[in-house]
Amino acid sequence: MSNEDRLFTTIRDALERLDQQSRGFQQYRRERRAKHNVAQQKRIVPLAGAGSLQMTAFSDCYILSEVSPAWHVLAAVQALGSKFLAEGILTRGAVVEGKAYHKGRVLFGPGIVEAYKLESEVAKYPRILVTESVRGAVWGYHEGLWESRLLKRDVDGCWFVDLLVPSFSSWAPLSDSAAQQDLRAHLKRVRRSLVGSWERAQGNAGQCQKCGG
Repeated sequence: MSNEDRLFTTIRDALERLDQQSRGFQQYRRERRAKHNVAQQKRIVPLAGAGSLQMTAFSDCYILSEVSPAWHVLAAVQALGSKFLAEGILTRGAVVEGKAYHKGRVLFGPGIVEAYKLESEVAKYPRILVTESVRGAVWGYHEGLWESRLLKRDVDGCWFVDLLVPSFSSWAPLSDSAAQQDLRAHLKRVRRSLVGSWERAQGNAGQCQKCGG
């Protein structure tokens, strides 16, 4: 990083974007809770999980959780991952369904442990895995709005989030969710970034593996 200004700038901007997205989710959560309180005062039955989306970002990691529905997490993960990929930042992780406590920067539970184990022991390469229960929960969203472009199945049978397409979600809490997404432009940016990463990784076996070599 000390010899490459672009790398420093890319990492700084990516982490700042994570922090900005986290604050955007916090605002979304506050607005949902306010509507939930108004609904209670008027004795209206509120929607389940009023503003339960959580995001914690630290160092080069970020954790998203939601009580319901699962597609909130998938939409956010895909949007962030595809943006990072277009900037040459490869991501790896897992989306699971499990019990966990997540409030602010405090998080623990078997769901967190399962996601970590899948990310470190199964994903191995730059891909964000989804468990079978998560795939089933978001399949209608995958086939409907996303026209079967949200999830892909790898050669080892694992399902993962497709980052080679821009976000097609119009969900308000996502940054740039209302922007028109250009698939061709996105793929061109990804190609330029990956070619650059591959050229810089030559001679480093560990980096070549992360780039898919």
